Amino acid sequence: MLSVHACPLAKLGGRDSGGMNVYVRELSRELASRGVEVDVFTRWREPGDPRIQELAPGARVIHVESGPIRYVPKAEVYARIEHFADEVERHIETEGRGYDLIHSHYWLSAVVTRQLAARWDLPTVQMFHTLGLVKREVMTEDTDGESDERTEIERRAVRESDALVAASEIEASELMELYGADPAKIRVVPCGVDVDAFRPVRQVDARETLGRDQCERLVLFVGRIEQIKGIDVLLEAMGDLFRRRPDLRHEVCLVVVGGALDPNDDAPELEKLEDLRRLVHEHRLEDNVDFIGSVDQRRLALWYDAADVCAVPSLTESFGLVALEAMASGTPVVATRVGGLQTVVVDGESGLLVPASDHQALAVAMERVLTDHRLRVHLAHGARDRAERFTWSRVGDGIEMLYDRILAARTHVEV
Repeated sequence: MLSVHACPLAKLGGRDSGGMNVYVRELSRELASRGVEVDVFTRWREPGDPRIQELAPGARVIHVESGPIRYVPKAEVYARIEHFADEVERHIETEGRGYDLIHSHYWLSAVVTRQLAARWDLPTVQMFHTLGLVKREVMTEDTDGESDERTEIERRAVRESDALVAASEIEASELMELYGADPAKIRVVPCGVDVDAFRPVRQVDARETLGRDQCERLVLFVGRIEQIKGIDVLLEAMGDLFRRRPDLRHEVCLVVVGGALDPNDDAPELEKLEDLRRLVHEHRLEDNVDFIGSVDQRRLALWYDAADVCAVPSLTESFGLVALEAMASGTPVVATRVGGLQTVVVDGESGLLVPASDHQALAVAMERVLTDHRLRVHLAHGARDRAERFTWSRVGDGIEMLYDRILAARTHVEV
């Protein structure tokens, strides 16, 4: 596995840490449980991490020193990408290990994959998680480097990879329509959720553990503090909600989980937080919004259980792991009708879907869930039922079958 910028052991919710980290971690563990040996090569970011860490018996994370051991923006990661590839080669040669295939995650990893695959004549599987051309359509800021160079790297990976993994039929369509992908190469394998770690717990118990008011109505946002996750739209929607229903201002609170907000973090997002606080002040939300930063998985599960509704206002989303975690916890979701969220959330059954960037529609949907007890209970039951269909075991089935197919085809060609 190559996951250049996203370490599967990283603290989630900070800069460049989110669903992709979870995906690589859980898939690697699932494959290892099936007897598939997995080495995940990723950039060394945390000074306290050992060079090699075990994810599970048969699965390792190998931290590659490429630039300073701290957070660096993706543009700087890309500037050192050839050095990263050389260091991976050096490590592999030192250990004397051989591999059957390379599974590459994100466009940065595709660059390294091209070098290693050519050197060792290995088949390759590519999963992008997000696509540059899709993000370019919705972003007003070019903060993530959605450059022509990235697009060309993605196009080349689409052409040269033996297989492409898409998290939804919608992502598969984007690969074909925007990148000219061969449909025969694409395998749709939805993401998974740990339905034991994220499960319904009595709301009163979760709130007691978290020290929250039992009487409040709680809206939850989980994600990175960046434009593409729609946090700005959500704050606008909160302002709309209180203008529509001023009686709710003293009852409803928005809790924002995610973001490297501690000045001691390796990449504090204090500047972005200040922008959001200005928006909070503009809508007089100081008493209604709590930014709590990143939390571990156990505490995150409690926040899902404590919430009345989880808002997922993303501008684009290849899948929507946060929505699935909330649903597994039995928490209704209000999400945007974009990307994979349309396949995860069934409108009216496990949550409500609204147009992207439409803060007024988002406000109306949140009001419905917060004030209609019967609807909230209906969506809660539907959410858990829906989430139980998305397990990591099923992801493992799909990926293992794909590996088998690729390796069988390679053996047939060689014979």
